[in-house]
Amino acid sequence: MFGGVATTVVAGQSYEILFPQRTGTLYVEFDVTFDLRTEGFLGIARGPDWDVSECAAAVRFSGDGGVEFSGSRPFLPETRISYLAGIAQRFRFVLRIPEGRYDVYARSGSDPPRAVGVNLPFRTRPLSLRNIAAKGLDRLVFRVSSGAVRVNDVAVARYPESGVQSVWAVNDGEKIERDDLNHPCKASNSAWDGKKVRLFGARNEIIAFQLIVEAGSAGIDELSVALDEIVPRAGGSIILYKAPSSDPTDYRSRPIQLFSENYMHVAKPTTAGWIYRANSPSAPQDPLGWKPVQLVPENARQGRGGFPLHVEPRCNQAIWVDVYLGRDLAAGVYDGTINVAANDWPIEISLELEVLDFTLPDENSIDAMVYYESDQPERYQGRNLDPQYHRFAHRQRIELVNAYNTTSAAAAAGRFSGDDFTPARGYEGPGEGIGNRIVPASFYGPGSGWDERSIAWARSDDWMLFLEKYIPRALTFLYMPDEPGPAEYAGIWKIADNIHSNPGPGRRLPIFVTHSYTPGLDGAIDIWCSPPSGFNIARVLEERARGRKYWIYNGGRPAAPAIVIDSPATDPRATIWACFKHEIDVYFYWHSVHWRHNSQMKQGDRNQNVWGNPVTYDNGESAANGDGVLIYPGEEILHPDQDRGIPGPCSTIQLANFRRGLQDHQYLSLARKLGLEGEVQQAIQAVAPRLFSEASVTVGFAETGNAFEEVRYQLGRAIAAAGE
Repeated sequence: MFGGVATTVVAGQSYEILFPQRTGTLYVEFDVTFDLRTEGFLGIARGPDWDVSECAAAVRFSGDGGVEFSGSRPFLPETRISYLAGIAQRFRFVLRIPEGRYDVYARSGSDPPRAVGVNLPFRTRPLSLRNIAAKGLDRLVFRVSSGAVRVNDVAVARYPESGVQSVWAVNDGEKIERDDLNHPCKASNSAWDGKKVRLFGARNEIIAFQLIVEAGSAGIDELSVALDEIVPRAGGSIILYKAPSSDPTDYRSRPIQLFSENYMHVAKPTTAGWIYRANSPSAPQDPLGWKPVQLVPENARQGRGGFPLHVEPRCNQAIWVDVYLGRDLAAGVYDGTINVAANDWPIEISLELEVLDFTLPDENSIDAMVYYESDQPERYQGRNLDPQYHRFAHRQRIELVNAYNTTSAAAAAGRFSGDDFTPARGYEGPGEGIGNRIVPASFYGPGSGWDERSIAWARSDDWMLFLEKYIPRALTFLYMPDEPGPAEYAGIWKIADNIHSNPGPGRRLPIFVTHSYTPGLDGAIDIWCSPPSGFNIARVLEERARGRKYWIYNGGRPAAPAIVIDSPATDPRATIWACFKHEIDVYFYWHSVHWRHNSQMKQGDRNQNVWGNPVTYDNGESAANGDGVLIYPGEEILHPDQDRGIPGPCSTIQLANFRRGLQDHQYLSLARKLGLEGEVQQAIQAVAPRLFSEASVTVGFAETGNAFEEVRYQLGRAIAAAGE
C-alpha cells in the first residue's frame, strides 16, 4: 500500500504523485476537492515523459461542475457526474493492465460509491499499451488550467486477485455454464445492452433475469448482490425489496427475490431415447458441462447457496432475480440499481424496466398439471410441507396434482376455493385468490373397484355430485393404467363401459389415458394425453370434432422440446408455445419431486441424492438428467451435507421457464382476444414453426432466450396499443 499524500494543484500547474511501478491489476484511490469553476485533467500514466493523450485512465473536469471519464480516445458523456465546489469526491480506479481496461467508481461526501464507468479501454496507443503491459504504471498526474484541485488520501495497492473480472446480465432463457467465460450473450442480449440491464413486462407478471459475475484468477471470497428498489420515473408505486422470510413461500410484500444458481456437472448426456437421441440432428448442441440448475434463496445456508457466495477462480456465478410487477403499477419506465459487493468492493449496475400498459389475468389460459407426492418432502425434509409446495407452485402458475377423493378434496378446500392463495395465508402474486381446478379421481391408474359396475356407478355419482357442489370449476378424470399396452385394453374398456353406461351424474367422469390415439381404445377414451411423438395433428382434429380432448405430456425431441438439464433453458417455454399453437388445453408433466426413485429403478439406493447427482431417472437401461425433478428439497435429512436450510421448495431454471411459457401463453391469448391474429401467427412462426407430426429430423422451435423475448416484446407492445 502506498498513501498519505496531500497537495493542492493550482491553475497553470502540472503535478505528479509517484508510486511504485505496478503491473497486473491494481487500484488507485484518492480524494479530490474542486474549487468553483475548476478546469483541468487528471490521469494515471507511466512516466517520466507522459502526455495527456497517453494516460491509461483519464478524467476531465470542467468549470460547469462536471466530471467525465475517458474510454479509448474520446471522453464519454454517459460517464459524466457532477461535483460541488468544496465537497470531496472519492475516486477509485481499478486498472487491469494486461487487458488494457479499467473501472472507475465515485463517491461524493457520505454517499455510497457508484460505478461511473465499467470495462473502459485505456486511452493509450497500441505501442504505449504494450509498453504499459510489460512495465506497468507508476504515477498519478494532474494538470489544472483554471481554479484549483486539492488531492489527499492517495492510496495505491494491488487489487485483490479474488476480485471481479466482469459483470453482465442475460435474460431468463439461457443456461450460462460455470466455466463459459465467452458466451455470445456476454456482449449484449435482450436483457443487457453492454452496460445496463433492460427488462419489460406487464402488470401481474413475474419477469426474471440473470446477473453473471465472473471471478478473476484467484476467485471471489465473498459475493453478494442486492436490488433494493425499482422506481418509476414519472412517480407512483415503487417496487420495493423486502428480505426473505424463513419460509421461502411467504411472498407478502416481496416483489423482488434473489437466488444463487447452483451448478451441476453433467458428465453424460441423457440416454433415454424418448427424450432425445444423443448425437442426433435434434439433440441439444451442448449437453455436457457445469450446468446451472437450482435457484437457491439468498438466505440459504452459507456454503450451500446463501449470500455471501464463494466463487472459484475463472468461474461464473449467476444470480437469478425474480421481479413481480404488481397490479397497481403505472405503465412507464422504471429505474433501479443492482449493487454487487465482491470482497467488500462495490460495483453498481443500472437497471431499466418498462412496464407495459396491460395486466395479465389471474386465471391461467392453459392448465399445467404436474404430479406431486406429499411423502417426498416428508422423507427428505422430515415433515409435511403441502401448504408451502402448493403456494410455491401457484406462484409458478402450475398445479401440483395427485388423486383425490371426497374426504381429501374437502380437507384441501382452501386449495380449490383460492383461500390458500391469499395474503392471510402468506401468498401474494399471480392468481391471488384463485383456486386450483384440477381434481383427478385417480392418478397413475384407476385403483380398485371401478371394474364392478355397481361400485363404479355409485362412486362416480358421489364424486361428480361432490365436485358440482363444492368445486364447480373442477377439471377431473379417471386415470387409466399408465402408458397401457394392448394387454390392458380389455380392462380399460370394462371401466369405460361402466362409467359411460351410468344413467346418473357419474357418466360425466371423463376416462383419461396416457397414450396417443389407438383404434384399440376408440370409443373408450374421453381424454387422450399423448407424448409429443404420438401427437398426429390430423388425428387430433378428428378426435376433437368427435367431442374428445387431446392433451400432451412430458416432451421429446424432435417432435417437441426435452425437459431435462442438458437441454436449452427455453425448452419448457417452447413446450407451452406448442400447446398454444395446437390448442392443447392441458399440459401434463409426470413428476415434480421424483427424489425417491420409482419402482423402475433396478439397482442402487432409491433415495436419490438429487443435489449431488444430476441423474434423476435411471431404469438400468436409460438415464436422464433432471427428469421428473422441477423442484428440489430446501432441506436434506437423508444427505445432510446437501442441506440448504430452506424449509420449503427450491426452484429450477426448468420450472422458471415453464412459468415464462405459461405467461407467454397469456400474451398470445390476450392478443388473440384483441383481434391481433396476424401478430399471433407471426410470433408463432418465429419461435415454434414445426412441432409434433410436422417436425423433421431437426427441431422446429427456437432454442434461445433472445428469440422468445423479441416476439414477447412485439406482442406486448401490440397488446398495449390495442388496449388504448
